[in-house]
Amino acid sequence: MKSFFSSQSSKFSLMMTLCTFGVSVFNIPALASPDEVCIKTSSGQVVCGKSVQSPNSSSQKPDSDETIQTGVYDNYVLDLKSCRRKERGLSCTLFLSSSEDRSFELYTNYNRIVDNEGTEYLPNTIQVGKNMAGKGGVIKMNFVKNIKYKAVLIFDEIPTSTSYISLLQIVTGYFLRGEPPKFRNIPIINPDGSFAPVPDTPKPRVSQPSSNNNSIPKPKVCLPVVGCL
Repeated sequence: MKSFFSSQSSKFSLMMTLCTFGVSVFNIPALASPDEVCIKTSSGQVVCGKSVQSPNSSSQKPDSDETIQTGVYDNYVLDLKSCRRKERGLSCTLFLSSSEDRSFELYTNYNRIVDNEGTEYLPNTIQVGKNMAGKGGVIKMNFVKNIKYKAVLIFDEIPTSTSYISLLQIVTGYFLRGEPPKFRNIPIINPDGSFAPVPDTPKPRVSQPSSNNNSIPKPKVCLPVVGCL
């Protein structure tokens, strides 16, 4: 009985609130549950239902451009983001960073891609931040430690038959230690967001030593006059 009067009291408070805002309120039917709200429209129709909170748009996760491959080269870190088709061309986006303050050089002609048909292309344009260079050009900058710089490599006249990139190689200047990273089997994202399947990168085969001791060649012994035994 106590719960009944409590629910009726809360409904009365709700009706008073609705009346304050000019909403026509009537006696709540006995069939309406305690957590429902009933109002009377201007046409005289009775409407009952539960209140629903509007979704918060901030709870929706924004689209993210994830790193698909990472390479390390003489204290440089190269995070490859994507390669996208642009009309008849192609643009590959990556972020470059360094573990120390240093000068940076990126030559256009030192970078390349090889498509799934085995054709090699050099970029027509490279861009790091707001710095751009065409064929035969170079971008020179001073990198700040652990700051990521956006780089874009633009390739023109890539045929539509190219479904993915077999190899992408980035070389960041002269006299660097180690081998430049090679990104392999990169999907090409079409303008509509679709992309062709990419084969898995085969693992290198490691030759196992033979268990047959007879297969190990014996050293030859060579003596004067007698020859080699």
